[in-house]
Amino acid sequence: MKQIFTLLIVSSLFFGCIQQNEENYEISEADKKEIEALKRNIPLILANEGWEAYENKFSKNYQNWHMLGDQVRNREEYLSLVKQWYDAGNRANDSEVESVAFIPIAKNKVMYLHKQIESFDLVNTEENKISRDIRFIGIFIKEEGEWKVDFTAFMDAPTSN
Repeated sequence: MKQIFTLLIVSSLFFGCIQQNEENYEISEADKKEIEALKRNIPLILANEGWEAYENKFSKNYQNWHMLGDQVRNREEYLSLVKQWYDAGNRANDSEVESVAFIPIAKNKVMYLHKQIESFDLVNTEENKISRDIRFIGIFIKEEGEWKVDFTAFMDAPTSN
């Protein structure tokens, strides 16, 4: 419950800051589709194209807020953890995205709220396959003509008991 509350506060803060911005930025339908496809494909890029292709999808200044640990990780820290997971033989095998909102925050920067279900083939676990239903706040930036992930904060969807 604490994570849901935190996610709502962060979303409200982001949205409130954006609403105060005097410029009205817009995002094209083509850019929305490109961002949505990028987000859906990121786990599969790692599985199918390898580490370098995956690493290239994150901006130079990428950061991740790990809600459970309540810490912000820089690009190197976050990707190092993913690399360890990848090097251990773990792979995503499916990814589905449901868009919630695209919120332009600058000319080439968009906040993307979405739900994502990722399925994995895991090694060294009792269950070889696992699925996660995740809620994301992501910020995407266009660098060198290509959309890249600039910031993420995410948590597993709440489960009903």
